[in-house]
Amino acid sequence: MTTLDTRPDTKLAAELVPEKVLPRVLNTFGLTAAYVFIICWISGSSVMATGGWSSIPMWVAGIVVFLIPAGLAVAELGNLWPAQGGVYVWAYRTLNEPLAFMGGFLSWIPVILNGASGPSVVLAFTLFALHAHVGLTVSIILQLLILWLAAGLALRKLVATQRIMKVALVVYGAVAVAVLLVGIAHATRHGSGTPLRTHELTSLNFGTYGWIFGLVLLYLVGVETPFNMGAEFLSVRRSATRMIFYGSVALSLIYVLATVGTMLALPTEKIDPITGVVSALKFGIPGTAEIAALGIALILVVALTTYQSAYSRLVFVSGLERHLPRLFTHLNPRTRNPVTAILVQTCISSTLIVVLFSQASLTNVFLYINGALSVVWLFSGFFFFVPVVIARRKYKERYETEDFWRIPGGMPVVLLVALIGSVGTAAGIYYSFTLPFGPGISKSSWMTWVGLIVAGTLIAAALVYFFGRRSASKLNQTDSLAHLAVLETTAPTA
Repeated sequence: MTTLDTRPDTKLAAELVPEKVLPRVLNTFGLTAAYVFIICWISGSSVMATGGWSSIPMWVAGIVVFLIPAGLAVAELGNLWPAQGGVYVWAYRTLNEPLAFMGGFLSWIPVILNGASGPSVVLAFTLFALHAHVGLTVSIILQLLILWLAAGLALRKLVATQRIMKVALVVYGAVAVAVLLVGIAHATRHGSGTPLRTHELTSLNFGTYGWIFGLVLLYLVGVETPFNMGAEFLSVRRSATRMIFYGSVALSLIYVLATVGTMLALPTEKIDPITGVVSALKFGIPGTAEIAALGIALILVVALTTYQSAYSRLVFVSGLERHLPRLFTHLNPRTRNPVTAILVQTCISSTLIVVLFSQASLTNVFLYINGALSVVWLFSGFFFFVPVVIARRKYKERYETEDFWRIPGGMPVVLLVALIGSVGTAAGIYYSFTLPFGPGISKSSWMTWVGLIVAGTLIAAALVYFFGRRSASKLNQTDSLAHLAVLETTAPTA
């Protein structure tokens, strides 16, 4: 078994290689757009609206106990280690190599689960716009086509994807504002579609609405993901904190405005958990709902593309660190994208689409996958809430001698941030696993399906780690990276 050097002054391959072979193209606006697309799925506002006005205090609670602490923690860690790999590097530097792999794996697996569920959302909005219905077989085929379209776009240069993200972000915000305005207009003329009860806006009833809290955290996770591309930031220290601040504000506004607008326009029982947010626009200018649905479908394809690009970097890093075969470090010489990683991610998600969506209804499978996604992804949060505390002690000299952004207030504030974030994360995991995200699903069925998907994820992590380390013992790091040397002879281009 190869022993990895974890001395503080020893550079990882993930910290050395990417900055030499990958172009720095991500500016503040592009990063903010990527941040929003990685985290925000506007269909989340549809699901939240089905919970009535109690969803609003849950949105606020999620932002306070998870989004803000997570943003503070990853901003500090991202500035301390501005390298490719994000969570993996942070956990490696503060914990140990096995835990670093687990943190990276849990942070990576969302791209697989999102790749399996995301195309169904795109398809639902497209069918809504076209007033069409398709059978199960056609649905699966169309979902596969959507997924591979996103993968194909992700194979382009990152700077090209960045341009699309900037435009789509503006459209996203416009749709959320339009939903709110239509909702207000409808409520002014006919009263609120979902009756407004004051006590629901001031109560945090976790016993009844804990499932809403689980959903809120699901739709807020992913704060750390842009740092998977740390070596591709134009300037981490200039852009990281701005990305998190502007992105979090935009994210919160899009979600809350769309949720409120949907409830003002529609009664709870008539809100579709996927397309409800555009159904509200039927009360506006004729044809607006259909146009918005097509727009959101296209935006979500961009979101899937962003996922494929951002998460492929974790697979690339796993190859560099010899958790995966050398094949996974292959970069396209022209686009500098990790081609093998993107193709493998897409193939695994394609398999899940075929297997899972052939077993149950589109809506139920969508919810099952999202329940498992919430549990797994939230668990990865401990790999930045714990490291931010350890980093302060273990790298005290760097904090004293280097100038980079850190959580203000010293260790007491850092401990408070980590505590609040960890408690919020644990609560989100509990409610996501124990309470169904949909009213038509029994608790036993929910826990069975979510448990099976999560268990499968953990088994996969153990197998990848075992066989990856075994394979790594047969190849030294110099040999494993030799094929990348040719890329260093030519300066990376945007």
